[in-house]
Amino acid sequence: MAKKELIRIYNLEKHYGLKVIFNKANCSIHEGEIYGVLGRNGAGKSTFFRMVLGLEEPDDGDITLDKTARIGYIAQEDEFDLNQTGLEYLLSATKAQDWEIIKQALEFDMPKEKLELPINDISGGYRMRLKLIKMLMAKPNLILLDEPTNYLDLSTILLLENWLLSFKGTVLLITHDREFLRRVMTSTIEVDQGQITLYPGNIDAYFEYKQMLQNQIVRTNANIEKKQAQLQEFINRFGAKATKAAQAKSKQKHIERLEQEKRTIYTPNSKVRMHLPFIAKSSGMGLDVSNITIGYGKTKIAEGQNLYVERGQKVAVLGDNGQGKSTLLKTLAGEIQALAGEFKFGNGLRVGYFAQSVEFDTQDQATVYDYLRKVADIEISDDDVKKTLGSFLFSKSEYDKSLTVLSGGEKARLRLAAVFLEGYDVLILDEPTNHLDMETVEIMGSSLSEWGGTLIFVSHDRSFVNNLATMIWQVKDGSITKYTGNYEEYVWSLKQHTDITQAQNTEQIQQATAQYTATDDKTRKRELYQAKKELNKIDKRIANLKEDVRLEIPDASEKLAKEEALWVKVMDLIEHLEN
Repeated sequence: MAKKELIRIYNLEKHYGLKVIFNKANCSIHEGEIYGVLGRNGAGKSTFFRMVLGLEEPDDGDITLDKTARIGYIAQEDEFDLNQTGLEYLLSATKAQDWEIIKQALEFDMPKEKLELPINDISGGYRMRLKLIKMLMAKPNLILLDEPTNYLDLSTILLLENWLLSFKGTVLLITHDREFLRRVMTSTIEVDQGQITLYPGNIDAYFEYKQMLQNQIVRTNANIEKKQAQLQEFINRFGAKATKAAQAKSKQKHIERLEQEKRTIYTPNSKVRMHLPFIAKSSGMGLDVSNITIGYGKTKIAEGQNLYVERGQKVAVLGDNGQGKSTLLKTLAGEIQALAGEFKFGNGLRVGYFAQSVEFDTQDQATVYDYLRKVADIEISDDDVKKTLGSFLFSKSEYDKSLTVLSGGEKARLRLAAVFLEGYDVLILDEPTNHLDMETVEIMGSSLSEWGGTLIFVSHDRSFVNNLATMIWQVKDGSITKYTGNYEEYVWSLKQHTDITQAQNTEQIQQATAQYTATDDKTRKRELYQAKKELNKIDKRIANLKEDVRLEIPDASEKLAKEEALWVKVMDLIEHLEN
């Protein structure tokens, strides 16, 4: 049985000035599928989402939604009153009963105790869970998720994965996390070169298909170029002869027609590397942490910790949000003071730091290129500065963009590029993969892996961590320990814990549902009795008013109209309660 079409895109066109985002793009999206939406930054993925949501209009063409579509969407921006508790926020935003909210929250391992904390006191991961809960309380059957894994810890990502795999509706998912896509998606949509391409398979199958297509195009273009060369040879030999002039002109036109038949296709370039100033691989101490205590003020997050890193190691700092990963990185970067103990980097090592939150001096009128040229190591060429801007998704037209008008994502990308080019021996990176597309994340991972310096980083992108980490620090319950297994073993153990927790929460959900359903049933019966009683009263008033209208009593018609409207409302309520 064919699946229902939920969204139809027909001859979609969208331009921003001279930049073409969509050029007569066509696509159909069907119910029950999880679509991974792929494409480079700036290709039009988020624009596509905004048009589906009705937040932006196409220049031409149509996006038609089935009348049964109920869209769920999570905005990137926070919408919280930080003084509210999570439960207060959800009660206000959803108009649901508290037990319904608590039941939904348990599916994302957010117990009532956590819901009752002020939003200001919970981590970014739990704030994202609040947004998910709010969205799901509206019972959507079509969900649009734009980079939902940004700032989520791995535990929450695993919970979201499990939920998506059980969801019966349709999902459109933009994320740079290849492993997340690999685990949940059933079909692929690629937004590229003005088109929306649908492929009925997962991300790995799609890239295999694209490689096969690319190979075909390379062979086709090679044959075209061979024919062009043969035609050009004739022109070179006989073009000057008057008797052959007409033939030469005809063959020149043939060359031009063949040029139009050539095809191009964008494919990720696995051989591309980001420029990092050369650091020779060497042995010896990279970092020695002795009896350190980290935290803020009188709040201790981890106490009496000892850690050691060899030069050239790539250390992944893992753990749930709120456990202290960023605090550890800020302490090692010198952004905040250790509460006790000490740490030291190897002799002569320069340390660079990239934070999640990035701001530039608002008085600085420098352009994107000028800023990066100024901070980059003096030995780095202008050409390499420009190549680095390209690696971090800045087009040539954006080189002259003022720092004062950059978006949050652009600021983060520019600052990360700067950290790469400043010539540090040690890099401390807090969530460097956010705001980057999938290809850029993979290129960055490969480049850092080959780099000779020492790296300490936080990331929840599994492919990035798995390909890069040579050591794991686990931050959990007030301690920072070296994890003895590899990253795949760490993810496996965390997934086992997540599955067990969800099973326990499922039991609580079932118990709560049974308890509140019984209570709710009593309330429903009482409300139904009262509604029917009120309907009888309205029937009597309507009968009397009809007689008043017949007798032409002043205002009787207006009163009758109000009572009849009230009768409709009460009747709707009765039907709702009976169902």
